[in-house]
Amino acid sequence: MIAHTSPRLVGLATAALACAFALSACGREVAVPAPDSPNPACEAISLPATVNGAGLRPTSEPGTAAWGEPPITWRCGVTRPAQLTADSTLLEVDGLAWLPVVAQGGDVFYAVDWPSAATPVYVEVAVPDAYAAPADVLLDLAPSLK
Repeated sequence: MIAHTSPRLVGLATAALACAFALSACGREVAVPAPDSPNPACEAISLPATVNGAGLRPTSEPGTAAWGEPPITWRCGVTRPAQLTADSTLLEVDGLAWLPVVAQGGDVFYAVDWPSAATPVYVEVAVPDAYAAPADVLLDLAPSLK
């Protein structure tokens, strides 16, 4: 006897597998390098559950976070970026100053004017090329630093 599978059933099975794969990617730990100089101010930050529609994922190091696939990564307590100079062009998002840096594979943004920190604490957000509007992720992250 030959079993016949309807196209609808095949489509549903394919959709279920795609959903399972997407959900498993969100649960996998992301290897994010540890911050250069961990800062207690970083521990007080309440990060959002989603950034740019992507869910929060577990990370390998304290002071770090990641969302989505490919992961958007966050490191709090990095050293002052070498690209930050007196004449750097900064991007203001929700009252916070960010230094945009084009990097291999995406864009990196550094929060350089964090009003709630007593001393300068730099935050690094790396956004892979897969995201069409990389600066949009800052809209979701800026409130965490206020």
